Amino acid sequence: MSEVEKLSEEQVEKLEKALVNRIASNLTLSELIDIVTSLSVKEVKDQLSAMTNEEKLQTYSEVFEENV
Repeated sequence: MSEVEKLSEEQVEKLEKALVNRIASNLTLSELIDIVTSLSVKEVKDQLSAMTNEEKLQTYSEVFEENV
C-alpha cells in the first residue's frame, strides 16, 4: 500500500473491530473487574454531580431505606 492510498471506511471499521477483539481477548478477569469498577465509579460520580440536593436526599433514602 503506497502512502497516497487510504483505507476505506469499511476497512477502518474492520480494523477497529479486529483491534478491539485482540485487546479484549487478552484481558484477565482481574483486569475486567478493574475496568467495570472504574466505569461504575465514574458513572456514579457523574450522576451525583448532576443531581440536586433534593435528588441526592431522595436517592439516599431509597438506597438505605431511611428517612433523612
